[in-house]
Amino acid sequence: MEAMSNAAIGNIYVANMNSETLTLSLNGLTAASGEIPGWGVAGNPYQPAMQAIPRTLNASDGPGKFFNGTNSLTISWIDGLFGAIVKIDGARFPLYQDLILFIEQNQWQLIDANGIFIASGEVAPPFANNVEMTEAQPG
Repeated sequence: MEAMSNAAIGNIYVANMNSETLTLSLNGLTAASGEIPGWGVAGNPYQPAMQAIPRTLNASDGPGKFFNGTNSLTISWIDGLFGAIVKIDGARFPLYQDLILFIEQNQWQLIDANGIFIASGEVAPPFANNVEMTEAQPG
């Protein structure tokens, strides 16, 4: 699948850093992109596949999208089901701004379009009690 852009609002470009196809659900519903192929599927070894998922202001504005606030991700690979919590600060990163989310087997990283680290957190089996998130400190 080719990454598609929504020019009216920003997107979160989700990169699957795993060799297995990833199915992503956001806040309880399958994301607009559905599946993101594993790296190397397009013939280029170690090149991750990426999908654009629209941002929205509120959770009620459109399920299966990223919204300003706390987003609950369900990540499914062939070898299991995992979860993550990704917070997006709309005051710091306006709705029109694109962000990039790298999903790895055990963690995720959120960066802005200039490659500046925003936050990271764990990718863990569901109901893990110790899922944590780290944000970049101003300065």
